[in-house]
Amino acid sequence: MTMKSKPQTPSRILLVSYDFPPAVAGVRRIVKFARYLPGEGFAPIVVAADPIPGTKLDRETLEQVRREGYPVLRTASLDPYHLWAWLRSAPGRIKSLSPFRRSTPAARMLAEEIREKRERDAENARQTRRRGPVGRWLRNVARGLARWFLIPDDRVGWVTFASAASERILRTQRVRYVVTTSYPNSAHLVGLHLKRRFKVKWVADFRDGWTQNPYFGKGPTGLHRAVNRMLEARVARKADLLITVSEPIARHLRELSGRDNVHVIPNGFDPADLADLPREHFDKFTLAYTGTLFMQRSPENFFAAVRGLLDEFHGLAEHFQVVFMTQFKPEHEEAIRHLGLGDVIVNRGLGTYREALALQASADALLVLEGPAENSEIMLTQKIFEYLAARKAILAVAPPGALADTLRRSGCGVVVAPDDVFSIKERLNELFHGQLDFRPDDEYIATFQRQRQTAELTRLLKSLN
Repeated sequence: MTMKSKPQTPSRILLVSYDFPPAVAGVRRIVKFARYLPGEGFAPIVVAADPIPGTKLDRETLEQVRREGYPVLRTASLDPYHLWAWLRSAPGRIKSLSPFRRSTPAARMLAEEIREKRERDAENARQTRRRGPVGRWLRNVARGLARWFLIPDDRVGWVTFASAASERILRTQRVRYVVTTSYPNSAHLVGLHLKRRFKVKWVADFRDGWTQNPYFGKGPTGLHRAVNRMLEARVARKADLLITVSEPIARHLRELSGRDNVHVIPNGFDPADLADLPREHFDKFTLAYTGTLFMQRSPENFFAAVRGLLDEFHGLAEHFQVVFMTQFKPEHEEAIRHLGLGDVIVNRGLGTYREALALQASADALLVLEGPAENSEIMLTQKIFEYLAARKAILAVAPPGALADTLRRSGCGVVVAPDDVFSIKERLNELFHGQLDFRPDDEYIATFQRQRQTAELTRLLKSLN
């Protein structure tokens, strides 16, 4: 008689991520790991913060997470964003902050729709107030206070809640692996805490740099910077494995850790997300941008280049447009008015992930914006991989570094320095006339598929045993 082997019990893995669906930003990497880990013999459990009230929600991705069925434990957070939402919310609204936790699916969906409409209305009102001088002053004061008093970042108020929730899981279930992912960098403080108290293998995932980060790496004083360097070094030395999205960040982490336990798993795309996307027909040549704009990631030089293109080729405005899916700052809107680009620059506001993919698939070409700054060479934004998957010509206005190297290697477009307005204008003209070099390297692009990347993560996890 042949004995049947028992099916192997999946290894439980705890994923600690501040952002998680229905949040829109900062979630795609960990969501895809969680989706494909079960196929590699792992059972994921997620600890995440409650979504920030008033922000854009991605209900479609949340439904995908529910269908996949792994547990997601959401916690409170004492960061400025949740605190401000709590202060301005009436008691009845506070009760509805997480309607997806309870009731029937139909009731949850209805509650979410009501809540989302209220939050959109509230956000529109807040944006109107923020455009005034008082609103901008209050926002700048709040950001300044956060930089002074919150170390390592403005989400550090989540650490206590996330640590407590993770402890409860580890005390009641046999969890072998813990993955913490940043930004925020404070998520790795949860990993430090769990590594001290439990016999787990801890993986620290850096989606961005910490002290290298060109947007959030600088503190207001030398003391702030020293504390951040100390915390970053402690994480690098205590984690069993470090993974990150680009080689410049990996080199820095290897120096900190003094070990070879640092590996690059870039961001990527999932072909399943691209299936059955709705396509939009445009009656003009359409260049599209999806994603956030902040600090040195500014579109103003690009706007100037568009103005130059329209001045050089009269009548082009009737056949050319740039569609943004983002949130403009007041200075961006003022630049559009000043340059007379209101008929050419269109902004749809921040959209869901699927809406962004649909716009990318429908456009004629795609735009990347990344600003020059110290350590900007580490930046490798998520959307570049979505753009590669769309197989559209890409214009990247970006400094030298990981992003520029990836785009050139892919054969999908051209890179222009952010301050070279003339060259941006010339490349725009080539895009419009179909003259931009576009020879996609399909084999290279396929290496960024999420399922392949999860298999690589699995290989690294198993090497820790």
